[in-house]
Amino acid sequence: MFFDFIKRQVFIRQFVKFCVVGGLAAVINFILLYALTEWFGIWYVISSAFGGVISAIWNFLANKFWTFRNRDRGRQALEQMFKFIVVIGSGVVVNTLLVYLFTDFGGLDYRWSWVLATGVVTFWNFGFNRFWTFGAKSGIDPKLLSGSF
Repeated sequence: MFFDFIKRQVFIRQFVKFCVVGGLAAVINFILLYALTEWFGIWYVISSAFGGVISAIWNFLANKFWTFRNRDRGRQALEQMFKFIVVIGSGVVVNTLLVYLFTDFGGLDYRWSWVLATGVVTFWNFGFNRFWTFGAKSGIDPKLLSGSF
């Protein structure tokens, strides 16, 4: 019954999918953060930014085609990619800044700082991507939104 309710709620369904995609992107990001910092001795701020960029590639493709089921091609897809880069780029900057602040000024371990910062930035990214990058004006087919989870 609960899952049937969720399936009928487009906004909730999209947010759940966005979190799944983001969760996988977070795993990619964290693995790169940890590996580059611990195994290669790279400063955690650089490692965090690099992981953010790599995970953004996964994020764009999965959110475009699975979360928001957007089928725009050509010029519209390039415009979406630009918008996505702006949103995710600003999210990476905010995330990296928060990791730095939580670690250097808050006294947290960089890994816990990353977890907190990623939680905050999730809402930033979802809001801007849902309404600006992949919003209804950009060509989401309403029939696709009412489809299966």
